[in-house]
Amino acid sequence: MRLKLFCWTLWLLTPLVSANSLCPSPLRVGYDNWPPYHYYAKAVATAPKVLQGFAVEALNAILQRLDCQATYVELPWKRVLHGLDQGSIDIAMEAYFNDERGRYAWFSDAYNPGRSVLWIRKSSVYSESDLATWLANGHTLGVTKDYYYGTETAELVRRYAAQVSAVNDRQNYGKLVRGRIDGFLGDILATPWGLKEEGLVDLIVPHAMPVYEAPTFFMFSKKRLSPAFVKAFNRELTEFRATNEYDVIWRRYAHAS
Repeated sequence: MRLKLFCWTLWLLTPLVSANSLCPSPLRVGYDNWPPYHYYAKAVATAPKVLQGFAVEALNAILQRLDCQATYVELPWKRVLHGLDQGSIDIAMEAYFNDERGRYAWFSDAYNPGRSVLWIRKSSVYSESDLATWLANGHTLGVTKDYYYGTETAELVRRYAAQVSAVNDRQNYGKLVRGRIDGFLGDILATPWGLKEEGLVDLIVPHAMPVYEAPTFFMFSKKRLSPAFVKAFNRELTEFRATNEYDVIWRRYAHAS
Protein backbone atom coordinates (compact mmCIF):
# COMPACT_ATOMS: atom_id res chain seq x y z
CA MET A 1 0.00 0.00 0.00
CA ARG A 2 2.82 2.39 0.85
CA LEU A 3 4.51 1.53 -2.45
CA LYS A 4 1.31 2.28 -4.37
CA LEU A 5 0.89 5.57 -2.53
CA PHE A 6 4.49 6.52 -3.26
CA CYS A 7 4.12 5.73 -6.97
CA TRP A 8 0.85 7.71 -7.13
CA THR A 9 2.50 10.71 -5.46
CA LEU A 10 5.49 10.51 -7.81
CA TRP A 11 3.16 10.43 -10.82
CA LEU A 12 1.36 13.54 -9.61
CA LEU A 13 4.64 15.40 -9.19
CA THR A 14 6.16 14.41 -12.55
CA PRO A 15 4.40 17.06 -14.73
CA LEU A 16 5.55 19.84 -12.39
CA VAL A 17 9.15 18.66 -12.47
CA SER A 18 9.13 18.30 -16.26
CA ALA A 19 7.63 21.77 -16.77
CA ASN A 20 10.58 23.36 -14.95
CA SER A 21 13.34 20.97 -16.00
CA LEU A 22 14.81 23.43 -18.51
CA CYS A 23 15.38 26.25 -16.05
CA PRO A 24 17.13 26.25 -12.67
CA SER A 25 14.88 27.90 -10.11
CA PRO A 26 15.05 30.74 -9.70
CA LEU A 27 16.95 32.04 -12.73
CA ARG A 28 19.40 34.79 -11.78
CA VAL A 29 19.02 37.77 -14.13
CA GLY A 30 21.82 40.33 -13.97
CA TYR A 31 21.07 43.96 -14.76
CA ASP A 32 22.33 47.49 -14.28
CA ASN A 33 20.13 50.56 -13.87
CA TRP A 34 19.47 51.63 -17.48
CA PRO A 35 16.05 53.11 -18.23
CA PRO A 36 13.90 52.42 -20.12
CA TYR A 37 15.20 48.84 -20.43
CA HIS A 38 15.65 48.00 -16.73
CA TYR A 39 15.30 50.47 -13.87
CA TYR A 40 13.52 51.17 -10.60
CA ALA A 41 10.22 53.00 -10.79
CA LYS A 42 9.86 56.09 -8.64
CA ALA A 43 7.87 55.29 -5.54
CA VAL A 44 6.88 56.84 -2.26
CA ALA A 45 9.40 56.55 0.56
CA THR A 46 7.50 53.83 2.41
CA ALA A 47 6.96 51.61 -0.66
CA PRO A 48 9.50 49.06 -1.89
CA LYS A 49 11.36 49.79 -5.11
CA VAL A 50 9.80 48.19 -8.19
CA LEU A 51 11.99 46.99 -11.06
CA GLN A 52 10.48 47.70 -14.45
CA GLY A 53 11.43 48.45 -18.05
CA PHE A 54 10.96 47.22 -21.60
CA ALA A 55 13.48 44.36 -21.30
CA VAL A 56 12.20 43.36 -17.85
CA GLU A 57 8.57 43.17 -18.98
CA ALA A 58 9.48 41.27 -22.14
CA LEU A 59 11.60 38.76 -20.23
CA ASN A 60 8.99 38.26 -17.51
CA ALA A 61 6.31 37.57 -20.13
CA ILE A 62 8.44 34.92 -21.85
CA LEU A 63 9.57 33.25 -18.61
CA GLN A 64 5.96 33.08 -17.45
CA ARG A 65 5.11 31.19 -20.63
CA LEU A 66 7.94 28.76 -19.80
CA ASP A 67 6.80 28.42 -16.18
CA CYS A 68 10.22 29.68 -15.03
CA GLN A 69 10.90 31.89 -12.02
CA ALA A 70 13.49 34.68 -11.93
CA THR A 71 15.29 36.83 -9.40
CA TYR A 72 16.96 40.07 -10.50
CA VAL A 73 20.48 40.93 -9.34
CA GLU A 74 21.73 44.51 -9.75
CA LEU A 75 25.38 44.65 -10.85
CA PRO A 76 27.58 46.83 -13.07
CA TRP A 77 27.32 45.63 -16.67
CA LYS A 78 30.89 44.35 -16.75
CA ARG A 79 30.17 42.18 -13.70
CA VAL A 80 26.97 40.88 -15.32
CA LEU A 81 29.05 39.65 -18.27
CA HIS A 82 31.63 38.17 -15.92
CA GLY A 83 28.84 36.39 -14.04
CA LEU A 84 27.55 34.86 -17.26
CA ASP A 85 31.04 33.63 -18.05
CA GLN A 86 31.53 32.13 -14.58
CA GLY A 87 27.99 30.75 -14.23
CA SER A 88 26.89 32.90 -11.27
CA ILE A 89 24.41 34.75 -13.55
CA ASP A 90 21.96 32.94 -15.83
CA ILE A 91 20.57 35.71 -18.05
CA ALA A 92 21.51 39.21 -19.20
CA MET A 93 19.20 41.59 -21.04
CA GLU A 94 19.54 44.05 -23.93
CA ALA A 95 22.85 42.77 -25.30
CA TYR A 96 24.56 43.02 -28.66
CA PHE A 97 26.26 39.94 -30.08
CA ASN A 98 30.00 39.66 -30.53
CA ASP A 99 32.37 36.71 -30.84
CA GLU A 100 33.85 37.14 -27.36
CA ARG A 101 30.43 36.99 -25.73
CA GLY A 102 29.54 34.03 -27.92
CA ARG A 103 32.35 32.11 -26.26
CA TYR A 104 30.50 31.87 -22.93
CA ALA A 105 26.86 32.72 -23.71
CA TRP A 106 23.99 31.58 -25.89
CA PHE A 107 21.92 34.31 -27.56
CA SER A 108 18.18 34.44 -28.00
CA ASP A 109 16.52 35.55 -31.19
CA ALA A 110 16.35 39.33 -31.50
CA TYR A 111 13.67 41.07 -29.46
CA ASN A 112 14.52 44.76 -29.90
CA PRO A 113 15.77 46.81 -32.89
CA GLY A 114 18.91 48.31 -31.34
CA ARG A 115 20.36 51.57 -32.61
CA SER A 116 23.15 53.89 -31.44
CA VAL A 117 23.55 57.44 -32.78
CA LEU A 118 25.79 60.46 -32.31
CA TRP A 119 24.40 63.04 -29.86
CA ILE A 120 25.60 66.65 -30.12
CA ARG A 121 24.87 70.08 -28.66
CA LYS A 122 21.76 71.58 -30.20
CA SER A 123 23.78 74.69 -31.09
CA SER A 124 26.40 72.70 -33.02
CA VAL A 125 26.38 72.17 -36.78
CA TYR A 126 28.41 69.36 -38.35
CA SER A 127 28.35 68.66 -42.08
CA GLU A 128 30.01 65.23 -41.91
CA SER A 129 27.80 62.34 -42.95
CA ASP A 130 29.66 59.55 -41.15
CA LEU A 131 31.54 59.03 -37.89
CA ALA A 132 34.88 58.22 -39.56
CA THR A 133 34.98 61.59 -41.32
CA TRP A 134 33.76 63.39 -38.20
CA LEU A 135 36.61 61.94 -36.14
CA ALA A 136 39.15 62.48 -38.92
CA ASN A 137 38.27 66.19 -38.80
CA GLY A 138 39.45 66.32 -35.20
CA HIS A 139 36.22 66.19 -33.22
CA THR A 140 36.23 64.64 -29.76
CA LEU A 141 33.91 61.78 -28.85
CA GLY A 142 32.50 60.27 -25.68
CA VAL A 143 31.55 56.60 -25.49
CA THR A 144 30.03 54.55 -22.70
CA LYS A 145 32.57 52.30 -21.02
CA ASP A 146 32.08 48.58 -21.76
CA TYR A 147 29.30 49.27 -24.27
CA TYR A 148 29.48 47.58 -27.67
CA TYR A 149 28.95 49.70 -30.81
CA GLY A 150 29.94 47.18 -33.47
CA THR A 151 33.29 46.25 -34.98
CA GLU A 152 33.58 49.24 -37.32
CA THR A 153 32.94 51.75 -34.54
CA ALA A 154 35.28 49.88 -32.20
CA GLU A 155 38.04 50.16 -34.80
CA LEU A 156 37.42 53.92 -35.12
CA VAL A 157 37.58 54.28 -31.33
CA ARG A 158 40.96 52.50 -31.32
CA ARG A 159 42.27 54.52 -34.27
CA TYR A 160 41.30 57.86 -32.75
CA ALA A 161 41.90 56.89 -29.11
CA ALA A 162 43.44 60.29 -28.31
CA GLN A 163 40.11 61.94 -29.22
CA VAL A 164 37.88 59.48 -27.39
CA SER A 165 36.98 59.22 -23.70
CA ALA A 166 35.14 56.25 -22.18
CA VAL A 167 32.99 57.13 -19.16
CA ASN A 168 29.36 56.53 -18.13
CA ASP A 169 26.29 58.00 -19.82
CA ARG A 170 25.71 60.88 -17.43
CA GLN A 171 29.35 61.91 -17.47
CA ASN A 172 29.06 62.14 -21.24
CA TYR A 173 26.04 64.44 -20.90
CA GLY A 174 27.98 66.80 -18.63
CA LYS A 175 31.14 66.75 -20.73
CA LEU A 176 29.16 67.60 -23.86
CA VAL A 177 27.26 70.48 -22.24
CA ARG A 178 30.54 71.91 -20.87
CA GLY A 179 32.24 71.62 -24.26
CA ARG A 180 34.80 69.03 -23.17
CA ILE A 181 33.67 66.72 -25.99
CA ASP A 182 31.91 67.45 -29.28
CA GLY A 183 29.53 64.51 -29.17
CA PHE A 184 28.85 61.12 -27.65
CA LEU A 185 27.38 57.82 -28.78
CA GLY A 186 24.10 56.85 -27.16
CA ASP A 187 21.19 54.45 -27.53
CA ILE A 188 18.25 55.89 -29.43
CA LEU A 189 15.79 54.78 -26.73
CA ALA A 190 17.78 55.11 -23.51
CA THR A 191 19.48 58.46 -24.15
CA PRO A 192 16.25 60.52 -24.29
CA TRP A 193 15.28 59.03 -20.90
CA GLY A 194 18.62 60.02 -19.40
CA LEU A 195 18.55 63.52 -20.87
CA LYS A 196 15.01 64.06 -19.61
CA GLU A 197 16.03 63.01 -16.10
CA GLU A 198 18.97 65.44 -16.19
CA GLY A 199 16.90 68.30 -17.66
CA LEU A 200 18.99 68.43 -20.85
CA VAL A 201 16.48 67.56 -23.58
CA ASP A 202 16.59 71.12 -24.92
CA LEU A 203 20.39 71.19 -25.13
CA ILE A 204 21.36 67.85 -26.68
CA VAL A 205 19.99 66.33 -29.89
CA PRO A 206 20.78 63.36 -32.17
CA HIS A 207 22.81 63.89 -35.35
CA ALA A 208 21.39 62.42 -38.55
CA MET A 209 24.49 60.36 -39.43
CA PRO A 210 24.16 56.58 -39.03
CA VAL A 211 26.49 55.00 -36.47
CA TYR A 212 25.43 51.49 -35.49
CA GLU A 213 22.22 49.60 -35.95
CA ALA A 214 21.76 45.97 -34.94
CA PRO A 215 19.15 44.01 -33.04
CA THR A 216 19.63 43.22 -29.37
CA PHE A 217 19.22 39.91 -27.57
CA PHE A 218 18.94 38.13 -24.25
CA MET A 219 22.14 36.31 -23.25
CA PHE A 220 22.20 32.94 -21.46
CA SER A 221 25.14 31.47 -19.58
CA LYS A 222 26.43 28.32 -21.29
CA LYS A 223 27.45 27.00 -17.88
CA ARG A 224 23.89 27.22 -16.58
CA LEU A 225 21.41 26.89 -19.45
CA SER A 226 21.12 24.36 -22.26
CA PRO A 227 20.50 24.68 -26.01
CA ALA A 228 17.11 23.08 -25.29
CA PHE A 229 16.24 26.00 -23.00
CA VAL A 230 17.29 28.50 -25.69
CA LYS A 231 15.14 26.70 -28.28
CA ALA A 232 12.11 26.74 -25.98
CA PHE A 233 12.74 30.40 -25.07
CA ASN A 234 12.96 31.42 -28.75
CA ARG A 235 9.72 29.58 -29.52
CA GLU A 236 7.91 31.54 -26.82
CA LEU A 237 9.64 34.77 -27.86
CA THR A 238 8.39 34.38 -31.44
CA GLU A 239 4.82 33.84 -30.23
CA PHE A 240 5.08 36.73 -27.77
CA ARG A 241 6.33 39.18 -30.42
CA ALA A 242 3.30 38.34 -32.53
CA THR A 243 0.92 39.42 -29.77
CA ASN A 244 -0.56 42.80 -29.01
CA GLU A 245 1.06 42.57 -25.56
CA TYR A 246 4.53 43.05 -27.08
CA ASP A 247 3.39 46.08 -29.10
CA VAL A 248 1.81 47.66 -26.03
CA ILE A 249 5.00 47.26 -24.00
CA TRP A 250 7.17 48.66 -26.79
CA ARG A 251 4.97 51.71 -27.32
CA ARG A 252 4.83 52.43 -23.58
CA TYR A 253 8.59 52.79 -23.28
CA ALA A 254 9.34 54.23 -26.71
CA HIS A 255 6.77 57.02 -26.37
CA ALA A 256 7.48 57.84 -22.74
CA SER A 257 10.93 59.18 -23.60
